[in-house]
Amino acid sequence: MAGLPYKFGEFELDRARFELRRNGQAARIERIPLELLLLLAEKNDTIVSRQEIVDRLWGKDVFVDTEHGINTAIRKIRQTLKDDPENPRFIQTVTGKGYRFVAEKNGASQSPEPMEERTPRPVGGPEVSGRGPATAATPEIPTRSNLKLTLALTVCLLLASILTFLFRNRLFRTASPQIHSLAVLPLANLSGDASQEYFADGMTDELITALAKNRNLRVVSRTSAMQYKGAKRPLRDIARELGV
Repeated sequence: MAGLPYKFGEFELDRARFELRRNGQAARIERIPLELLLLLAEKNDTIVSRQEIVDRLWGKDVFVDTEHGINTAIRKIRQTLKDDPENPRFIQTVTGKGYRFVAEKNGASQSPEPMEERTPRPVGGPEVSGRGPATAATPEIPTRSNLKLTLALTVCLLLASILTFLFRNRLFRTASPQIHSLAVLPLANLSGDASQEYFADGMTDELITALAKNRNLRVVSRTSAMQYKGAKRPLRDIARELGV
């Protein structure tokens, strides 16, 4: 029967209720990771390309880079499923191609029915598809939320580049006091679109990773820093708690 939940391990993925359950209890998972998990389950044991993920989750025309969004969604799925990327039970990374759902079905359960195509957001830029040559689309005026997001990401990339350059060249050594440790607090999503939260989280991850490459600098882990996401507290208090 169509619409039956898809069962794997201790989990049950219910497309009709848009819910993931673990041992009968609803598991906490955000919308985009859940949509991606449904897509992977639908394509059971078939490689799903990153372009196919973009087309399904964000639409065929996107204004910003979606790489960070996909990486963050995959990471959150694995955290929820407690899946080890080095020895996956459920989600396998196929280097250079995409991802594959490798869990076996239990009992009479089956894959969810195909997900409906999302209506692409009207944004500018050429359409890029993994199924053929790029096709030129009629440029449209970017939405205000996309412009805000693009500006925020640009600022973050510039900040990461500047800080990495400074630390690599040890320019901070002449400052007083010297910086030996720091924390990257979670970046804020300024786009006004909650679905863009994954870009902000992805940029936070990238910034932490870039700074952590300096061996003379202690960078607080993402897990410790993320507890302050959305916290409206004095930076001095946060710095004291994190020891930075």
